[in-house]
Amino acid sequence: SATGKRTLCAMQRFFPALACFAVSTLGVSAQSLPPPLTPAWTEVASGVWKTTLGKAEDLTLLKAAGGRPATKSLAALPKVSFPLDPREIEGRLLKAKTIVRFPLGANEDIYGLGVDFSSMRRNGGIFELHVDHWDSRRGITGRTHAPVPLYVSTHGFAVLFDTARYLKVTVGHGVRLAAKTKPPVIDRTTGRGWQSQPRSDSIEVLANAEGMDVYVFGGPSPMDAVRRYNLFCGGGALPPKWGLGFLTRVPTRSTAAQALADIAEFRRHGIPLDMLGLEPGWMDHAYPCSFEWDKTRFPDPKAFLAEVQKQNVRVNLWFNPYVGPATTPLYPKLLPFAGTHLVWNGIVPDYTMPEAQKIFIDHLKRTIIDLNPQAVGGFKLDEVDGYDRYLWPDTAVFPSGRDSEQLRQTYGLLLQRAVFDTFHLSNRRTMGQIRGTNAGASPYPFVIYNDNYEFDGYITAVSNSGFAGVLWSPEVRG
Repeated sequence: SATGKRTLCAMQRFFPALACFAVSTLGVSAQSLPPPLTPAWTEVASGVWKTTLGKAEDLTLLKAAGGRPATKSLAALPKVSFPLDPREIEGRLLKAKTIVRFPLGANEDIYGLGVDFSSMRRNGGIFELHVDHWDSRRGITGRTHAPVPLYVSTHGFAVLFDTARYLKVTVGHGVRLAAKTKPPVIDRTTGRGWQSQPRSDSIEVLANAEGMDVYVFGGPSPMDAVRRYNLFCGGGALPPKWGLGFLTRVPTRSTAAQALADIAEFRRHGIPLDMLGLEPGWMDHAYPCSFEWDKTRFPDPKAFLAEVQKQNVRVNLWFNPYVGPATTPLYPKLLPFAGTHLVWNGIVPDYTMPEAQKIFIDHLKRTIIDLNPQAVGGFKLDEVDGYDRYLWPDTAVFPSGRDSEQLRQTYGLLLQRAVFDTFHLSNRRTMGQIRGTNAGASPYPFVIYNDNYEFDGYITAVSNSGFAGVLWSPEVRG
């Protein structure tokens, strides 16, 4: 109106920014939301259904892990029908975001959503599934070593959100306007039973992506649903017998002679010993890592490994995957594949690129494994989880064109796959440790570990690992 224009002109003399805001908001009318999508489901294996919402990215958790479904074993499980009403499942695509909603029954409990140290039942929780170092002081957030985006329902099915993106998951939070059954409306002042967080009828997931793949695993029991998930990822891990034994790790600066003396002490006292762990001091530069033997502490690695083999022990070598300094042979080879940021002053190779994986694995094989395949049992892959202040920031980008988020969610998977394939191609089994992992890791014989030493937390983590298809084992210290 004319009056409105005069008012804005007067305002603009004194409050230009406010006037501009007012002008920009005039004439905006309400727009209807786009209707939700009803996904179409395809049975991709016995009792396993898949849908793709929008445009799924080329790097997902299952693709990074690279497992092949164990179709024969899946076919041997009980035949089941799709366990949900498809009309109750909704998807939305909105400004490079993907939203998925599954129904949550009034008598339905939810488990899974990663290896958590503080609780198991997920109802009422809000989670940000993000590979990170677990910290009990932060409470239940979904930031953990294995934030596997798989939830398991007491109604006898499981759902996997296969995306290499951070996921925001709400379980029973946020009552929908369109919900058929809503919690009762109670006056807070005079009524009883008022709740600040009324239970919703939904499990909702948000990803900053233009699409994602979603899988449903049938039961009929929750155990059967977990079985189908593990088999679809490639089946369970088959470690070597010695991998189920006892591992001791010698101090960082131990020499070859001191490490062999430790083995002798175990044997002298009749204490079983199957694996001898070498801290990063086996290298001549650690954190960032050189991946070259230290010639002062291990002047003859081949002779050292031969002595270890005589004692029927396997060596486990600890490293983090960030390469430096520039004087080491591996650094210039991997530099063209490095991301934009360093971790502890080491380059971060983009292991989504097969060329980078091959360079790294060929180096491990030539300088370590091939010296004595009978004595080298595996590796401890450190610091692929977090905290944020340790690893590359979310502003980092990588030569493949993928971003920080995608590499953060898959880095542990990529390294497990590469190391496992190296041993597998040599017709040897391995057993190792990994600091961070994700969905699809079921076939890999790597045990997650961390620096949380509370007994109750370990029991909870072991229990939750069963819903995540990963191996978890505490460490004993002191």
